[in-house]
Amino acid sequence: MRSLLAALVITILAAAAAATVIDVPNEDEGLNCIQDGIDFAVVGDTVLIHAGVYDSVHFASTPLGERSAVCIIKDGVTIRGIDRDDVVIDHTLADFGILCLAVGSTSQIKCLTIVGGIAKGTDGGDEEGDGRDLRAGIGCLESASPTVRYVTIEESSTGIVCRTDCAPTIESTEIARCSHHGIYLYENGASPVVINQVTLAANYDYGVKLFGGSATITNSSITHNHKSGVYAYLADPTIEYCNLYWNDYGSNPPENYGGSLNDLTGIAGNISEEPFYCDYTGGAGYDYHVCFESPNIGGGAGGVDIGAWGGGCSDCVSPVEVTSWGAIKALYR
Repeated sequence: MRSLLAALVITILAAAAAATVIDVPNEDEGLNCIQDGIDFAVVGDTVLIHAGVYDSVHFASTPLGERSAVCIIKDGVTIRGIDRDDVVIDHTLADFGILCLAVGSTSQIKCLTIVGGIAKGTDGGDEEGDGRDLRAGIGCLESASPTVRYVTIEESSTGIVCRTDCAPTIESTEIARCSHHGIYLYENGASPVVINQVTLAANYDYGVKLFGGSATITNSSITHNHKSGVYAYLADPTIEYCNLYWNDYGSNPPENYGGSLNDLTGIAGNISEEPFYCDYTGGAGYDYHVCFESPNIGGGAGGVDIGAWGGGCSDCVSPVEVTSWGAIKALYR
């Protein structure tokens, strides 16, 4: 028994010792972009991305044909920014910021920002149907279930798209002001996408849209989106301890739950209250922390905060009360 335990310890230590941190960029190794670091990495390695804007374009064969991305992750490899705000992936010239194909939960995406991208290409696809032509900050297209934590996706196309047999875990992530959906799930399979402590705010279409998809949505702030906060068609997501407020605000009353969903306000810990973001209108550069008296503070399961960010300011100011409808629409022009 002791011999077996000793062998196990040696194996674990050897695996830990084999894991490598690969810095990008690294001129000595010829690693000039994130994809170079990923290609260099093996299972267990971390690609540590240093401050900068990364926008190189790479191509991969996918079930939807050839698609482009700033980087295409590998199974078992972590990509991590050295600072969430200072590492920026700009996919203006690519379909996806990060493309995920046939990767599991040990593939991790952490501590970085994704921007850019158009809402939808011109080579077919239906934005209200299968979404085959949607662009996204992160695309999980087939058998891809990475772990996404501490990521910011702003002014992108769709924030995250998930398709066949994809069940990523998305936690402590902000998706805001995207020109299409926040998160789009299309027939992603029986295993649910886990969406926990995510802030989805001011996206032009749905906060979360499920088309035959499966999801568990908890402790998340889904507010001020142009269409429903969560919309489901042929889907029955679990939604608990979330704040859905002032979505589809062109309707009277605003529609927080759409499609086949009933209004879950007051059920399973769900609320519908102004979260009081510190800077919703962008006067000081946008800030989705909330005021210290926000209902998001301690409003989640077991007293955790709702959304990706905790308290960050003292002034509790609602854009619904102080901002005109014309000013709100101007956010999307």
